[in-house]
Amino acid sequence: MLLLNSSGPKGICYVETKNLDGETNLKHKQAHKTCVELSKSEEDVMNNFNSAVIDCEKENEFLYKFFGTLKIDQYTETIALDVD
Repeated sequence: MLLLNSSGPKGICYVETKNLDGETNLKHKQAHKTCVELSKSEEDVMNNFNSAVIDCEKENEFLYKFFGTLKIDQYTETIALDVD
């Protein structure tokens, strides 16, 4: 799942992971600032991410290790993706 934005300030959300790791505290996650700017409405999401490409590593057994990239057509830089 890729977090593009949230109703919280600066694209921040909290995720419950107790079914994955047994911990009952909420995990803090934040959308990349570029994704937040490009997804202020549903229309923005459809227009800006329609042809976006996510390139990521294959599935593995590491719950807290992940690396990928997001390429958005109208944005020249590649956005690094990680577990946060």
